[in-house]
Amino acid sequence: MNAKIKFLGLAGMVSFLLVSCSKDEVQSSRQGEAITFNTNVTRATETSTQTLTKIKVYADAEGYKNMFIKGDVAEKKGSDNIFRFSTNYYWPNDVDVIKFWAYGPADIKNVVPNITGDGQSFETYTPVSGVNNPGAKHEDLVVAYTKADRHSGTGSNIKLVFNHAFTQVIVKAKKGLNDDSKTIKIKGAWIVNVKPSGDLAFSEDAGEAKNYMSWVAKGEKTCYGLTLNEPLTLSHEPGTVIGGSDNSSLMLIPQQLDAWDLKNDSENTQKGAYILLLCRIEIRHDGAEHPGSAEGGPVISQGDYHYHQLFPDSTVFDSDAYGYTCVPINTEWQPGKKYIYNLEFCGTSSGAGLYPPTVTAPFPLDNVITDRPDGKEIGDKVLDDPISFTVEVGSWVDASSDLPMN
Repeated sequence: MNAKIKFLGLAGMVSFLLVSCSKDEVQSSRQGEAITFNTNVTRATETSTQTLTKIKVYADAEGYKNMFIKGDVAEKKGSDNIFRFSTNYYWPNDVDVIKFWAYGPADIKNVVPNITGDGQSFETYTPVSGVNNPGAKHEDLVVAYTKADRHSGTGSNIKLVFNHAFTQVIVKAKKGLNDDSKTIKIKGAWIVNVKPSGDLAFSEDAGEAKNYMSWVAKGEKTCYGLTLNEPLTLSHEPGTVIGGSDNSSLMLIPQQLDAWDLKNDSENTQKGAYILLLCRIEIRHDGAEHPGSAEGGPVISQGDYHYHQLFPDSTVFDSDAYGYTCVPINTEWQPGKKYIYNLEFCGTSSGAGLYPPTVTAPFPLDNVITDRPDGKEIGDKVLDDPISFTVEVGSWVDASSDLPMN
């Protein structure tokens, strides 16, 4: 028969959304029928219907001393999206309730499960960090849990909902609509002061709203991001600086980011989180060259215009020079959610960010001016206002599909 499976997905601005990214169905047998898995995982950054070919399954049958299924691999063969074990399992006649746990892809690196009837968790996981596009090495982990009762209304059809375990992060930027005289170029972007590691456990106490996942983030804070292959010149439409065509989005440990307390800890000694950007800003004026460099920054003349270098601060106009600015963030990252930071430079109520804490290697320093102007301190505004931003929060996937059922 055909069973229609609806993949739920929602998107919204700033606050939150809680949705599953896909639904998988486990078909458990009546007596004499082997347990198989009818699985569909739709598009995601790493895991898709096409790429997910093997999953690992665990099951605890009520009243059994040992695990009923202990990490056996179910593999998809053919094009019918049916996952099968190499050895069949049958629902025991004397068992009413079975708990199922699963994750995929089965061969994901550095994921070590500790799943028994007494507890279900994974050993500490640490995504690759650093300043040189670590997202290219990030992998997507999907996990699932359900408690199945053979006497429930669904009969032998047991729904197993897979959800992405990590948080996906993307950063975009644009310039404000009120001014076409400024040229803003982004050469690199990083998320700074993020806890690098986490312990993941299945927890019924976490509830369905959190997809039965419980995360504890830990470790010395680090950073994630990259230098772009070519500087991105901002337009009025958002351009992607992390998660674009030449680099990878980030899949990180879910956590509450610590806020940078600008009032009481202006130098950020407590390592509050922020987005660090390597950028330059010029402004174009009509007419002949403007003499001097006192208020408008160093100047050059080209044709009928002259250009001021607003940032980085310098006494000499250098079109290859860049400087660091930042925008503090304190988002709560939830598992299975995609967070898109939409930054706006030099808009009606936005400027060019704040001067960050002192930047040192391994961040890029070639042709980078790290000095602040006289009178400017860490946390002070680079231009008139901070960078304004919104956070778009959504599920990784929205889709629907009709799937065949055995």
